[in-house]
Amino acid sequence: MPGTDKTRRVATTAALDVRPRRAEDLAACIALAAEVHRVDGYPSFLGDGGFDRFVDPEDALGTWVATLDGDVVGNVALRPRSAPSSVTAAEHALGVPASGLGFVARLMVSPRARRRGIARRLLDTVEAEGRRRGLVPVLDVVTRDVAAIALYRASGWQDLGEHAFTMRNGEQLALQVFAKP
Repeated sequence: MPGTDKTRRVATTAALDVRPRRAEDLAACIALAAEVHRVDGYPSFLGDGGFDRFVDPEDALGTWVATLDGDVVGNVALRPRSAPSSVTAAEHALGVPASGLGFVARLMVSPRARRRGIARRLLDTVEAEGRRRGLVPVLDVVTRDVAAIALYRASGWQDLGEHAFTMRNGEQLALQVFAKP
């Protein structure tokens, strides 16, 4: 089909940029989080602040967006912590104190922009910033998110094991912890 070839050409020539998130990106990131949640069920839990707080955590050491031709299509953050049991698992597996860990968080890519290397670019960016700060990059992921787990493994992240995380409502989530030592 002629339209399909043109669509592919436009999709592959779109200008991808990964940069620090700016205040004017926040609304697009919140909409992105709502879209990803609707399609994938991520995030599995939001806490009290909804998508606003999820996208813009108070303790973020840095946040970045991916844009295609100026439109925000991806987001990631670097945080000093995550689920307490994930922090403990990483400390024990790596022999690094919690203060030496940098947690990759809020990694998401719009469903309409996937399979273009955007998640890997965001991972590379947040990993580099963690290392620049002297931190070992770590992340945790809900074990049912098999696509994310496949991405982390294919990107060279080391599996540190699984544990259960109990949310405030009593529900338990199985989490898998990864590191990029």
